[in-house]
Amino acid sequence: MKLSHAPIAAFLAAACAQLAPLAAHGGTETWRCGNTYTDQPCKDGKAIDLDDARGAAQKREADSATHEARTAADRMERDRVRLESAQARRAATLIDNRPLNAKPDPSHGAGVAQKKKKGKKEADYFSAHDPVATAKKKAEKKAEK
Repeated sequence: MKLSHAPIAAFLAAACAQLAPLAAHGGTETWRCGNTYTDQPCKDGKAIDLDDARGAAQKREADSATHEARTAADRMERDRVRLESAQARRAATLIDNRPLNAKPDPSHGAGVAQKKKKGKKEADYFSAHDPVATAKKKAEKKAEK
């Protein structure tokens, strides 16, 4: 004897149809719990009715405004990315705020003679030294004399 699945499927469909309104009603409530919103009831929470009372024209108008805002945001992002990539290709810029016809400052520049130290020859290299050790050596030499 073969069993037909059609009566079982019809029975399950009828059961689901009976339970669907209960499930839809239970899952659509929104609760405000302090400063948060949830679909689960909470202690001291208040049930909130979220019916959208706007008409079809108002919904279309809101959707249109949202679409225009997204389009503008996308356009601004493309412009920003284009400007940033163009700026990245450029070399660093030195901003000089001196007037174009200004006389060179005599205290600065290549034309100014540098003071030379008396009796000392300028070394071709730099050498760091410890001032404490140098002072100790000078004191030792002075003590030997």
